[in-house]
Amino acid sequence: MDSLRDMVLVSARERAAAGVWRDVATLLEPRVRADCGLTEEAVLYAEAILYLGEERRARELLRRVLAAPESTTRDPSMHRRAANMLGVASFALGDLDEAQSALTTALELATRDDDPALLAKATNNLGAIANLRGRHQDALWHYRLALPTLQRVGDRRRLAQAYHNIGITFRDTGALEESDEHERRAIEYATESGDVRLAAMGRVGRAELALRRGDAALAETTARLARDEFERIGDPLNEADALRLVGSACGAQQRYEPALEAFDRALGLAHERGHAIAEAETLRDRVSLWLALGERARAREDARRAMEIFGRLGAVAEREKLEGLSLD
Repeated sequence: MDSLRDMVLVSARERAAAGVWRDVATLLEPRVRADCGLTEEAVLYAEAILYLGEERRARELLRRVLAAPESTTRDPSMHRRAANMLGVASFALGDLDEAQSALTTALELATRDDDPALLAKATNNLGAIANLRGRHQDALWHYRLALPTLQRVGDRRRLAQAYHNIGITFRDTGALEESDEHERRAIEYATESGDVRLAAMGRVGRAELALRRGDAALAETTARLARDEFERIGDPLNEADALRLVGSACGAQQRYEPALEAFDRALGLAHERGHAIAEAETLRDRVSLWLALGERARAREDARRAMEIFGRLGAVAEREKLEGLSLD
């Protein structure tokens, strides 16, 4: 029985390394149902369903395993991994206070236990919170702190994530050339590591840059290709983000019907999964489309809903942008 368990765990590890998260979830689900303690199976299963867009279930499981009496002593490496993933799940669900607390705990544990890889991951994730809340220099500091460690341990996947995050921050500050350079680096590292998800995320980042530079057709084509990739691998969070960009690009080309369709699909995915950030950003971007169509009441409603979510997230700058629009 123990040998069978070991074989299943080895197989799950191999599939996780390849990013085949559906297989990981299928292999480990029966074992997690039988044992909700802090085990490698439970943490790996939580990671799998997290990548598959089941953040609510992942968060519930991670809360349970971290609350187990033996969680701090049974396996310290699993404990700090679980804390980091709890932060990631809470971030996607818009609970930034829990995310900040969990990631800070993961960072402290990684520092204490000399785990440079996890230290870099937690630092990178804390940077994403800082960026969302408009603290762009703090975000860049976190990312640049993570990069040397990730380079030293040779973690190309996490390097791709870090460069993508830096690209987002530069884009948010209007530094489009720097943003594009970092998105290119993100795609290179993702491709080298065989991570199609991260490569597609980098392409969405470059598509958003194309839209800001006035090439809406290129932005739409690139975002649609990325959206198809996210649907294929089962990543509803990033699929919604790609659809949001498709909507914005179609709107910029005055193709309003496909724009509305893309926005509706993005909102459906985000709302169903509880992805608060994706929902707020999609509502924000749809405001411009309603205004172009002369639908000011609908524009006001989307702006109101987006401001409510951004306010809850502490994204003050995003809320203030919407407050500054003339929607009466």
